[in-house]
Amino acid sequence: MNHEPRRCRTVTTHEHEAAVEELEDRIAALVAERQQLRAVGAGRQWLEQNRLLLGQSQRQLGYALIARHLPALSA
Repeated sequence: MNHEPRRCRTVTTHEHEAAVEELEDRIAALVAERQQLRAVGAGRQWLEQNRLLLGQSQRQLGYALIARHLPALSA
């Protein structure tokens, strides 16, 4: 097992903006997909898979927003 410290690179504000925009787009697509799944009477398995992906994306968006604004809080 490797016990060397991991090296972190600095993430730019532009990268945070892009990540937030990509996640917002992914969430919008998953919401639209969920509405379509419900409209066609999709089974529980499909709705559950969509729910899990939606929750994961929302959690990632929360982290991305924190990362975007955290440097401003430190200043």
